[in-house]
Amino acid sequence: MSTNGSTFTVSNPWRDRILQGEVCSVMSCKFFVSNEVAMMVKMAGIDGMFIDMEHSVLTIRDVSQLVLACNYVGVSPIVRIPSKSHWHLSRILDAGAAAVVIPHCETVQEVKDVVRNAKYGPLGIRGCANNQPILNFQTVPTLVANDLLNRETMVIPMIETPAAVELADDFFAIDGVDGILIGSNDLCTDLGIPGKYDDPRYLDSVEKIIAAGVKAGKPIGIGGIGGRLDLLERFFKLGATWSLSGGDGSILQAGMNKIGQNYGEINGRVQESRMNGKAVK
Repeated sequence: MSTNGSTFTVSNPWRDRILQGEVCSVMSCKFFVSNEVAMMVKMAGIDGMFIDMEHSVLTIRDVSQLVLACNYVGVSPIVRIPSKSHWHLSRILDAGAAAVVIPHCETVQEVKDVVRNAKYGPLGIRGCANNQPILNFQTVPTLVANDLLNRETMVIPMIETPAAVELADDFFAIDGVDGILIGSNDLCTDLGIPGKYDDPRYLDSVEKIIAAGVKAGKPIGIGGIGGRLDLLERFFKLGATWSLSGGDGSILQAGMNKIGQNYGEINGRVQESRMNGKAVK
């Protein structure tokens, strides 16, 4: 957006790609608090960092620094807040989040309230603030900033229960809802099939949400099944565009497990070789 010869933009490459229908990877982060992880994500070719405040002990200060690092290296910071509180929404957005994800949305009114607190007027009542990190701390006229951030930072409710699945069309229809994230594990648990991602009840629920999102022209993300690339590809072909693709803890643990396995196998061969050597003597 331009004003008085100046052009102001929001760097949100993940949003740009999913709105074009491209499939995007997103790494979940709930243990790493060092800014170096943002560059690692960038160099790995991952499009966004999902900073998880719901299932972690990350503080707002921790999150704000990770958000800054993401914005400066060109990775979109997507923050899942731990509640629907207006102060969680506004403080995380003021910290520079490219998208805010709201867990456990159950009713249309809850989602309308979320939008009201997360968007500037006329869509909502979010309080105005200058020197915003997502605008690179530029001085941007309020009218310009409000319109730009309403449009280009994203408000993404989560659907995690069977009752909310039935409201998918209504959620997508709300002005200011920029997409939906499906919480697969909570959804399966509420369906009485925890961890059973091949169950038709889970598959039908996801496909119903995707169909609603495609009809509304809004992006859909899939959470909780990063290891099931077969299902993710199926959902991407139907119209979903992003997933929580892997977590910092699980990625680190997988690498550590591989090291432990490799050295355990080497030790076994070495000990066997030594025993054989003694037997020959």
